[in-house]
Parts: sequence; C-alpha cells; structure tokens
Amino acid sequence: MRSPAGTGPHSKLDVSQEGSVREFVGEVSEQMGGVNTLVNNAGILCDRLRAKGETGWVKRLPTLQWQQVIDVNLTGPYLMAREMVARIIKRGTKEGLIVNISSISIAGNPGQSNYGASKAGLDACTRTWALELAPYNIRVGGSAPGLIDTPMVRHISEEAKANLIAGIPLGRVGTTYEIWLAVRFIIECDFFTGRVIGVDGGSTF
Repeated sequence: MRSPAGTGPHSKLDVSQEGSVREFVGEVSEQMGGVNTLVNNAGILCDRLRAKGETGWVKRLPTLQWQQVIDVNLTGPYLMAREMVARIIKRGTKEGLIVNISSISIAGNPGQSNYGASKAGLDACTRTWALELAPYNIRVGGSAPGLIDTPMVRHISEEAKANLIAGIPLGRVGTTYEIWLAVRFIIECDFFTGRVIGVDGGSTF
C-alpha cells in the first residue's frame, strides 16, 4: 500500500506491523490535515487444507501460513482502525468512517480455514466497532465480496473458476466496480453502521 500520490518519506506500509502502521497513519494524517475515512482492503491468501493425507503421510497447513493470513487480514485492519480512531478522538472532530472488506468465505470454503477465520473475525470487528464508536459519530460498515475479477482470483485455474461460477446464480464473476458501488453506499448513507453488505451475485457456495 502506498501513501497518497506517493508523497512523503514513508511510501510503503506493512499493515501487519504495529510500528509501520503507526508511522504511516501519522504521516498521512499530518500531510492531509487529519483523516477520517479508512477502507481496510489489504488481504492475502495462503490456501491449503488443514491436513491432507498423501500416500501414507499427512501434509499439514504450516503455522506460518495460518499466521500470515491472520496478521494481514485481521490484525492489519485492527491496527489501522485503532490508529485512525485515536487521532479522530484526539482532534474531537466527532466524525469518521471505517469500511472493512470482508468475504463470503466466512461461510466456509475448503482450503481456506485461515482466510475464512480472518474474514469472519473482521465481520465481528465491524459490528463491535460500530457499537463502540457510535458515541463518537464514527460509523463502521463492511462489504463481503464473492468471486470478483481481481489479481488474486486470476491465479485460480480455469477449471476451478468454472466450478465456482457454477454456484453463482447470476452466472458470472463480479467486478471491482460493483464492490465500489457497495462501498460508496456505505460512505454516502449516514444511517448505515454495524452491517456487512454481501456482493456475490446471490452466491450459495
């Protein structure tokens, strides 16, 4: 993730590292005269079954791959939100918005125990933060995309992608613009908080 317009000495951010987040948010806040909107969209995949038998031996999901996904997808949004909220409260502006990008994988998807857990945790944070931050007029909402045309999805084999599309009632992959429309609704609707909008073509998988 890069800072606005590539400005500032700290051009890159590792959302999983507390020091990096604190420095980045501080610099961006200073450059922009304060920030009051955050979209938590950083995410990674490390798909693998928790344990898989192969010719007499068992291949386990490495703890590192579990932790990496949790660190980026769940701890990262927590750290980003914490630092931004602290600055909003300190300034006393009584206005703010956090949008968390989740996933329909919270319903369960083979090989994605780490990813699904991270996104389910993020949904829980969305609802909890909405309650905690309402007194400061800080809204918190989320969007849960289904199968969307992103670089992450483009790495899926065509066979696997076809199987996933077969489970989508609208019969196609979604677009990033369609996710943006959901995010824009959350931004524009001042009475929306504590909810996660599914954008998945009616998907049931």
